[in-house]
Amino acid sequence: MSSEKKQVPELPDLIDWTDDGVRLQSARCNSCNTYFFPASHHQHRPGCSREGVEPVLLSKRGKLATYTIQHYMCPPPFKTMGDITPYGIGMVEFPEGISVAGLIMETELDALKTGREMETIAYTLYQNDDGDDVVTWAFRAVN
Repeated sequence: MSSEKKQVPELPDLIDWTDDGVRLQSARCNSCNTYFFPASHHQHRPGCSREGVEPVLLSKRGKLATYTIQHYMCPPPFKTMGDITPYGIGMVEFPEGISVAGLIMETELDALKTGREMETIAYTLYQNDDGDDVVTWAFRAVN
């Protein structure tokens, strides 16, 4: 039995670890060129034939479109190892034309501004009974 700690996604099929870092799992419709996140959430454009949806990974980086800073903890079922306040929540626009909301972590919140380049990261929420890090996606500012 290995005692090596692993990173386990809080929810399946949302993030992937690649050679260049964490990427969000998406899907793209070849008929209407719409990207979906999560990949299973298919909302096509009106009149789309809905043919040829394929899995894709979103770019690692995008631009901060809007954000807010929270000074209170999210209520259950959101779970963390401790109080993470204050923290940011932002909407990041990816080059593929899709925007995704997520936590903003590992970033000086006072330095946030719309248009700032952000990158996708895995953020540890808590440790499970096996001692593995349970993670979700988050964003951090690119220096």
